[in-house]
Amino acid sequence: MARISKYTQDTGVTKNDKLLGSDYETGSTKNFSLESISKFLKETNSSGASTQFNFTYGSSSPSTGECTRTSSDGTFTNTTSLKVSKYVFGDEDNPINTALTLLNQRDIVISNLDDPNNFAVFNAGSFVVDSGDSNFYDLAVTHKNSNGSWVEGKIYSINIYPGAGDLSYTHTQSSAATTWTIAHNLGKYPSVTIKFSTGAEYDNNNALGGVTFTDANNLTINLAAAESGVAYLN
Repeated sequence: MARISKYTQDTGVTKNDKLLGSDYETGSTKNFSLESISKFLKETNSSGASTQFNFTYGSSSPSTGECTRTSSDGTFTNTTSLKVSKYVFGDEDNPINTALTLLNQRDIVISNLDDPNNFAVFNAGSFVVDSGDSNFYDLAVTHKNSNGSWVEGKIYSINIYPGAGDLSYTHTQSSAATTWTIAHNLGKYPSVTIKFSTGAEYDNNNALGGVTFTDANNLTINLAAAESGVAYLN
């Protein structure tokens, strides 16, 4: 075999061009098309995008590396929740359950990796451990925009929607209390506006209530008297 430098350089690279390499399992030499390599890198997120999670979609109970949805008719429009494996497609060794929290309270886009025109944008709640199987996580979603429907057996990526604006969170305090404990998972120290059930409204600069930031994802509101209502975090 000639030295690599002796071969003519291909100036017109296409997806059908082939490379030589070794098969991991057998050790034998094989050729690999650029198209197949590109597909592998895309499906396994080998580039390491920190907020992209790829899963194979199935309409029945999911297995490792898979996801499913709750929907009255299989469409994106009527999808109200997702169930996803704590392992992404192609990697059964590294759980991503902690990384999934990056999508909490965000607008997310879910897209078919084989067809970019098959997508949906949802507003997400918080990922919580599935009550029936700790290897899976559940996420309530609210439909915002979409094109097409779920396609069985296709690999979908879940990612933060690039058009999403600043993060916000709404906390509802149903029972009257002097301390409201809020896990907002916004990754920042937000401004806080409180609207009591009586209709009175205050912000965190008001002397009525004190806001204590536990960290960038949790805070408490301390009130002089027990109140119920809503806290808006921005």
